[in-house]
Amino acid sequence: MTRLPQPISKLLACLLLGSLLSVALPAAVPGFVGEGLYGLNAAVVAQVVPSPAADVVILEGGLEQGIRPGMVYRVARDSESIGELVVIESNRARSAALILSLNQNNFIRRGDQARAKTIQTS
Repeated sequence: MTRLPQPISKLLACLLLGSLLSVALPAAVPGFVGEGLYGLNAAVVAQVVPSPAADVVILEGGLEQGIRPGMVYRVARDSESIGELVVIESNRARSAALILSLNQNNFIRRGDQARAKTIQTS
């Protein structure tokens, strides 16, 4: 019988032990598994810049959080829906958006939560 070189035999022993442990112990599923590739596509409103033509909403989140121009975001405060935004510009860490709609008697302010508007399929 031919002996395997020691490094290969150690590697095979580690692989065998790892496979035995993975079968013997129930694996907990990490929380991020259910999330998308870029997390939750969520951001916090950093500020609202008023202008005569249209107010610009600055979001604390950008390309690294999966925020891309053209994406539509819902804005909420606590559990109350405030309105919707469309992203017009995004860099690594910040994004700018225009207000598409506001719910009656509401306004967007610093600290509001913006989350990507998605379509749920079953």
